[in-house]
Amino acid sequence: MVLNKFVEVIDRTFTLESKKELELMCGLLKEQVDLQKVREWLSELRQESEDQLGNLASLMEIHPLGFEKYVLWNGENSGIRGRLHYWPQNKWPFESIHDHRFNFAVILLCGEYTHEEYNVTELEMDKVEIELTRSSKVVEGDTYFFEAGSFHRVIPSNKMTLSLIVRSKAILPYSRVINPEDLKMRKAFGNVKKFKDKLLTLENALI
Repeated sequence: MVLNKFVEVIDRTFTLESKKELELMCGLLKEQVDLQKVREWLSELRQESEDQLGNLASLMEIHPLGFEKYVLWNGENSGIRGRLHYWPQNKWPFESIHDHRFNFAVILLCGEYTHEEYNVTELEMDKVEIELTRSSKVVEGDTYFFEAGSFHRVIPSNKMTLSLIVRSKAILPYSRVINPEDLKMRKAFGNVKKFKDKLLTLENALI
């Protein structure tokens, strides 16, 4: 599979735990990935057995930030994961300001959006102050990277938009999301933490 060869290169070469590697990943995406290549990957994936696709299927979701998320690979050794973010035309949500538990590099495959970056100052009672530090229009073929713990959001266009995200393993224990109405910040934990908490709740209920 063409996708498998691409993933093997990433797993063998990258950890995505430094700015230098994130810059190199942006270069690799720019050189080797476009919309036609992703169509080929999707066609290949559909031919895989149900057992092979089971894990990826379980990771598919409508993300809390509004886009459809499709995981294409999940590196068992490196922890690096590749996923598509898809926003259907005219169905964009208004995204909250947030950070991530991981570093990531992205290439925009079609469509466009505005990428905003923020400084966030924590106050009392989960309140924050925000300062817009950068706003840039991202169009088809553009690449960029973003580090864990940095705050940003995506502002919609009216075009169908698709991006490929290549992310590192989790670096931080949780991400943070800011409610735009009251500027309160909450923590968002990964699925493993949520699953463990649910198991503990069930265990306690059986006492």
